[in-house]
Amino acid sequence: MKINLKVFSVILILSAVIYSCEYDHPVPITIEDEPISFSTQIQPIFDAGCNGSGCHSTGAIPPDLTTANSYSSLLLNDMIETVNPASSELYTSLSSGSMKSYVSSPTDAALILKWIEQGAKNN
Repeated sequence: MKINLKVFSVILILSAVIYSCEYDHPVPITIEDEPISFSTQIQPIFDAGCNGSGCHSTGAIPPDLTTANSYSSLLLNDMIETVNPASSELYTSLSSGSMKSYVSSPTDAALILKWIEQGAKNN
């Protein structure tokens, strides 16, 4: 009986561990091919989660994502790669990197990627 209890306990613990694992299954997000505006669509993403908390505000952790400085700061910090947009540091940090849990929803990340694909214009 003791062996059965031990086996049951091990199976129970293993089941809890296996079923508690979290898997991130990416859902493809489609963004229309309309021009993306940096000032009205991208900057609000930064305002909501990046610079409002003080992390990426003026004088804090680069890049400075405040309204007055964000575009030039992204360029100065080499965070935008228009030749290979999916490898842009801005996109990778928001979609799967260190900033994913702080600011970005999958839709925000897809919008930023589409903006970079469109040439990352300061519009």
